[in-house]
Amino acid sequence: MTAQADLEGPETETPVFGTSTPDLYAGSVLGKAHLLLGAFSSGATCLGLTELSRRSGVPKATVHRIGGELVQLGFLARTARGYQLGWRIFELGQLVPGPAGLRTVARPVLMDLRAVTRAVIHLAVPQGTDCVYLERLAGRREAALVSVVGSRMPSLLTASGRLFLAHGEDEGAVLNASGPVPGPTGAAALRAEFHQIRTRRWAEERERCVPGFKTFAVPVVYPGGDHLIAAVSATVPVARRDEKRLIRVLWATAADIGRGLHRGAAEPWSDSGYRVMAAG
Repeated sequence: MTAQADLEGPETETPVFGTSTPDLYAGSVLGKAHLLLGAFSSGATCLGLTELSRRSGVPKATVHRIGGELVQLGFLARTARGYQLGWRIFELGQLVPGPAGLRTVARPVLMDLRAVTRAVIHLAVPQGTDCVYLERLAGRREAALVSVVGSRMPSLLTASGRLFLAHGEDEGAVLNASGPVPGPTGAAALRAEFHQIRTRRWAEERERCVPGFKTFAVPVVYPGGDHLIAAVSATVPVARRDEKRLIRVLWATAADIGRGLHRGAAEPWSDSGYRVMAAG
């Protein structure tokens, strides 16, 4: 098929993946650029013109025109196989104040945690009803367990996400939500679990994400405060029996990160209003 023929497809497409573009802006040039970049949020690394149009809902001719401009600006790159995210996206992403400051402070501490526990280590933050990963540490044999930095997961699926949900203010919306999530998701079961998480200050998931593995997550807060900034988690085989030690080490790590953020006067990741109860 020629390039011209490829452009002469249907002028109206339905987005395959939600990109949260308000209707007010969806018809603008900036809104369409947002839709094109958002098409890569599913994890695809390279998309041809037709597939990029299908996923974004933007007509092919418009994809070709705006995509070319985004390539010139460095937000997209053009390869023989199609479009991929450009280097400029990465450069700007590293400069976002909240995540950049948090990762700078947390990474050395997380490396120590990895060395001590030999677990898969993640640093996550809340973003709406999703859990977003800012950092991860693992070995080659554990590659399948590693969530890509910047990737999102539904909060109900992860230990870190359930920690965020348990301390969120809009618990009612979460309790009324439904979806294909393994494990107990009824309002009563979730309410009891969230209460337990708030009381003990840690959350867990067992084989919900990866068969044969369990994850424990604890909150990161400022010293003496109760504002939940992030979560640190460790994923280990279900056969491991050092859970109490693992949680204690996670608490120590989270406290160290909180002190580091306080010393550096770093800005919190978000103003979610999440609060963490003291143990008692």
